Formats: sequence, structure tokens, C-alpha cells
Amino acid sequence: MILTIINISFGIGEFFSTTFLILIILSSCAYLYRISKKYQKSKYAISSLAVMLILHLVAFPFLYTLMLKSNPNSFEFKTAIHDNRKQIVLNEWIDDSKDIPSQIKALENIKLANYTILNKSLKELEQLTFTENHILHSDFDLNIPGRNFMATIYIFDKKGVLKRKFTKTGGQNELDSMKFGSVITHDISYLKDKLHYYKVKKVELDKNNFWTYATLLPYSASSLFTGNMSPLTPIANIFYTIHYIIIYCIGIGVFLHFLIRNLELIIRNRKS
Repeated sequence: MILTIINISFGIGEFFSTTFLILIILSSCAYLYRISKKYQKSKYAISSLAVMLILHLVAFPFLYTLMLKSNPNSFEFKTAIHDNRKQIVLNEWIDDSKDIPSQIKALENIKLANYTILNKSLKELEQLTFTENHILHSDFDLNIPGRNFMATIYIFDKKGVLKRKFTKTGGQNELDSMKFGSVITHDISYLKDKLHYYKVKKVELDKNNFWTYATLLPYSASSLFTGNMSPLTPIANIFYTIHYIIIYCIGIGVFLHFLIRNLELIIRNRKS
């Protein structure tokens, strides 16, 4: 389930927003189902409403997102919606990734300029260390929440201006023996992985694969009334039809139940 949610999300932030949104909807539906037991005459109508909301707001939008991830041409959207959403995702990708190449280059330059001390441990850098282009220093503090230590490595230029700062957490012995070169290499690898991730997402974006559960939900939930999205493939048509048959049947049944209940109350009041 977690891997599936990751698959229909862009990045860790989108993963948490998707998970949070699904949990909020499921919690609300569970609460609605629970309170249905307090109203015996409307018990089945309220519990049916809870089931309908789960299907309409969680199950089918989730399924549609997986379909779009597998085949971006599963559904057709109104042009304005499609183009606007694509541009938003493209802008986010550009904003998040544009500085990464320059950061990688800066770290590689630092690594190259300080090749003579790459094998020095962070403990050795507690004393000011001078190289041809930089001044380096590290200090250690206890990281109270994790009961671990935190090492901070400062890199200054020859004028004493701070150019870069790294932080690492872990056990005291681990940090004491950690090599300065491994810190730089780790950060370079992290940034390269991040850049690769964005490049993969850019390829998906070029293929119109940019929908997530959170962004699709408003259009899926309202398409019954607005026609914002329409199924194109046979499998999408089948599930879309099943979806709205269920919603119409349960929705009409719940509506008629409360309509009849209200009419009964009006008739009783008039008789009394």
C-alpha cells in the first residue's frame, strides 16, 4: 500500500500530502459510519453514505491515478485544466532543480581544492586547518532528541567568509572517525541522485504523466457534474461507468430515505 502511494506521488512532500488526505477522508467516513449506529431508523442510509464517500473520494480516484500513471491517455481532461496542471508541475520542477548543478560543481571544486586533507577525520578538523584556498573547522554537539552527536563542518575562504557548512549526525565514535572526503562525496552523490530524480520526473512530465491522487481528486469528484474528465480507454470506461452507477444508486437511495423521513415528520406534525 505504501509503495503504491509513493508510485502515485511526486516526491516525499507529495507522498505525505496524499497519505494525509486519504487518512482524513477515511477517518471522516469511519466517524460517519460509527455515529450511524445511534440513529436506528437511518442506520443503513448513513452507513451507505459513508461507503459511498469512500468509493467516490478514495477508491476510484486512487484507481484513476494508477491508470493515468500507467497510461496518461486513459482519461481526457478539458484543455485548460490539462495545460494549467502541466505548467504548475513544470514550474515546480524547474524551481526545485535549477540550483542543483551549480551546487554539485561547487562541492566538486571544494573537494578538488582540498584534496590534501580528504583523508583527515572530522575530529582532526576541530583545530583550524588551512589549505591553499580554504580554512576548515569542525565542532561537535550532543543532539538531544536522538541522543546522538552532531558534527558541523565549516568551510571558509581565505578572508574568513563562510562558504559552506555541513552537518552530520551519528554516534560519537562514528563522527570522530568520519573522513572529510566522505562527507563531501556523500553530499555530491545525494545531489546527483536528486538531479536524476528530477530528470526522470521531467521525462514523465513530457509524457503527460503528471497527475497525483491529491491533484486528481477535485476533478474526479466533480466530473459527474462538470465533465472535466472523460474516460478514453476501454478499461477506464468500464471503471468510470461502474463508479457512477454505484454513486447514483447509493446517492439516490440515501436522498429518498431522508426525503421520506422528512415527509413522515411533516405529516406527523400536521396530524398532531
